[in-house]
Amino acid sequence: MASNISNSVLNWYVDTEDMLRDVLQYIPYCSEHKSVWSPKLVTILHEVCGQLDSLWFYEAKKSRFVPDDRLDIANYFEYYGEWMAPKWVVFWGEEPEQIQPFKAWDGLPKASYKRDLWKKAFTPEWWQAYQNVKHNRLININMATLEYAVHAVAALFLAIIRSEDCRDGIAQLGWLSDNGTTNGNPQAWLSKDTPATKRKAIAVESKLFGYAVGWSKETIKRKSIWTGCASHRFRQWFNQYESAGDDEKT
Repeated sequence: MASNISNSVLNWYVDTEDMLRDVLQYIPYCSEHKSVWSPKLVTILHEVCGQLDSLWFYEAKKSRFVPDDRLDIANYFEYYGEWMAPKWVVFWGEEPEQIQPFKAWDGLPKASYKRDLWKKAFTPEWWQAYQNVKHNRLININMATLEYAVHAVAALFLAIIRSEDCRDGIAQLGWLSDNGTTNGNPQAWLSKDTPATKRKAIAVESKLFGYAVGWSKETIKRKSIWTGCASHRFRQWFNQYESAGDDEKT
């Protein structure tokens, strides 16, 4: 069952990421274009957020402590917020850009006692855009912006990395690279994604995003060098501040 779930999640993700890549051929991702919207972006936002909702619902319902059949973004914050909030990816747009799709969750207390107020105040903007488009596409079509679509796809990418069921599928897609210190099993280290594992130098890379395992709470300083296997663009981005002389990346 888990392998079937993994195949579905990863196949849907790849299809949606390819849709976004097609859009980027005509609308390059830069500051001038982040607020651009289109019917194609409506489809991407609706699809990727629906995928994220389905994945997290499936994972949550595996626990006997989740009796509800209706879960929303507040539930997902309570279940996954601590892990997801600090995570960032490198997005290969017109220029490489560091994106933290769940930044709105960073430092928030648990939401249970003022749930409705929390949902209104701290729902990630791209998720709120998805909700608005889902419930009234004709009126809210201009909320399906390029920036929100990119952040939503990045969010699903991170959720897939977190998912235990998806780890072997991630390896089969060729998303994983390491420096040989994981005994040929880098996917096993995805569950140990803490600063203590950063020296394993495991990169997770799709066509549009790159993720450095163990680095989400770490500052990439001027002398930080990527020592593992990765694409040329990932190593170049990670190491760029060594040559530029800047103090840090985050």
